[in-house]
Amino acid sequence: MLALPNAMANTGIRAGVPLLFVYSIFSMFTIHLLTALYAEYKARKVKTGKWEGGHDKKATQYFDVITDLVGYWPGRFVLLITIISLCSTGIAQVVACSTGAYYLNTSITKRTWTLIFGAALSGTMTFIPTFRHFRIYNIISLTGTAYSAVYLIVAATCKLNGADEVIDAMFQPSKYDTVYPFSYLYTYFVSTPHSILIQLANPTANREFGNVYGVVPVSAARDVSIVLMIIHQFVAYALYVTPVFFMWEKLVGTHQKPLWIRLPSRLPVSLFVWFIALLLPFYNTINAIMGSFGNSFTAFVFPAGAYLWVYGRSAEARANAPKQPFLPGGWATQLTLCVFLFIWFLVFGVGFGMWASILNLVQNVNTYSAFAECYQCAGIIKTNQLNG
Repeated sequence: MLALPNAMANTGIRAGVPLLFVYSIFSMFTIHLLTALYAEYKARKVKTGKWEGGHDKKATQYFDVITDLVGYWPGRFVLLITIISLCSTGIAQVVACSTGAYYLNTSITKRTWTLIFGAALSGTMTFIPTFRHFRIYNIISLTGTAYSAVYLIVAATCKLNGADEVIDAMFQPSKYDTVYPFSYLYTYFVSTPHSILIQLANPTANREFGNVYGVVPVSAARDVSIVLMIIHQFVAYALYVTPVFFMWEKLVGTHQKPLWIRLPSRLPVSLFVWFIALLLPFYNTINAIMGSFGNSFTAFVFPAGAYLWVYGRSAEARANAPKQPFLPGGWATQLTLCVFLFIWFLVFGVGFGMWASILNLVQNVNTYSAFAECYQCAGIIKTNQLNG
């Protein structure tokens, strides 16, 4: 939300808006694939009497589904990529909190803010047991993003005028792909209008600053938006890192232990995320790596590849699939689209995307060094002075 206007500036509105909608449609399709794979996994487990997922039981995770349906080593690879992707997102939230706080108070360095927020996140969000305990936090978080979206739209207009764990937590998991597209109505609201308007209002500055707060006027409304977004980033941190907590619990044998044992056992994961946020505080670069490597694999390559493996090789599997294709043309259309997504995101998302991201990371380390005290702080100070 905060970095998308910069991405819109780099791609241009004519290309950026269509790409946003096309990739969101791809995402809706792969959510359908993941829901179908989860339904297949559950059906097989129920049939053999080995189903342990569902309410207040063992959490069924992405790699569990891939391991059971595709094989042990593909499942381990999915596990590794998923951990990298989720941890990267958690790291980005810590860095985003420190960046937002630095916009509010430049007398404290970003590194110090990262120390503060890393401690706060490790000491609070680590101890939320499961996704079912996030409902009230999600409402608070959505309130923050809604306010910020409206604020950014107004600010730009004035200038112009002048997941498998979430599926498992649902009471009706098979309907996840049905309700998921409706979430994009809100996603479009908090991402698209302000990105277009900010680009029209500040085309030059928008390209320069990776964070949208660098191009809007300093005001009480902006400060409220920053505070609410920091709250949102707290919740986002927990939502993305909690699956890693589950994996870690299973690894160390605490996943089904009492909460007083289970929750403190997660702290090594929080400390690791905190450490990497201090080591590499490069927000845009982290997002780029997460998108090209983590998201391309977990959101597109793996679902499409696993779906092809399970249903593309066997007419019997297609006939007995718990969730049948919904696209016109049935299985032929569905499998053809899977092949396209698998190749497209493997080549352009993972291949070229990761190559560009690594180059950018090396450049940032050479320019600012690891454990940078105040990454891009001079630009923020200058921005506050110009927009104040």
